[in-house]
Amino acid sequence: MIKFLEYYIDKGHVFGECMSHPSSDLMYVYIPKNASSWTKPNLKDWNWETYNYHTDNLYNKQAIIVLRDPVERWLSGIAEYMFLYHNQIDTAHLSKSFFDIIFDRVALDDHTEKQTLFLEGLSLSNCAFFWCNDNYRKYFSLFLQQHGMENRYFNYEYQHTTQSSLERQKFKNIFLQALQNNSKYMKNLRRYFLEDYQLIESINFYAG
Repeated sequence: MIKFLEYYIDKGHVFGECMSHPSSDLMYVYIPKNASSWTKPNLKDWNWETYNYHTDNLYNKQAIIVLRDPVERWLSGIAEYMFLYHNQIDTAHLSKSFFDIIFDRVALDDHTEKQTLFLEGLSLSNCAFFWCNDNYRKYFSLFLQQHGMENRYFNYEYQHTTQSSLERQKFKNIFLQALQNNSKYMKNLRRYFLEDYQLIESINFYAG
């Protein structure tokens, strides 16, 4: 179990990381590139702290889960990965072999890994699912108001977004173009993220 949890520890993430408060029956299980950098400071304002639902045995709490379209998230994630670890690469001379390797591997870090792995061991019937889109902040606010945490939750802007960084946007455009030009790459992504798609199709998202 510990080896699984720490699979991406060198990239700064441990599976099972979440936020909660001792007096709350809720926990927020964060998934990188799913508005987690916006959600965490809002909960910190309510004195929520960092836990790990595996090692701290928080399985009884209702989990707040934010999901995102797998391909959209991967494009944002691969842009983040390249920005963080390979931003000096010569993007003008990327070979087909380079793209073949990337799309064969698909998951390179926590930003590009399948979302279902972040939910290991959770009871899906005890989760509140949110879709990561323009309505997320509104529904997040409504949900927490219903649990005694009344706030508009607009104190913070979204952070680490691809659109706010020219470098991230450059990498995203490069991989988006590769996807559009090679149907095999898209098939590889959809095959790798099959479990994510199955989860998304099987649940209901909170809508107020």
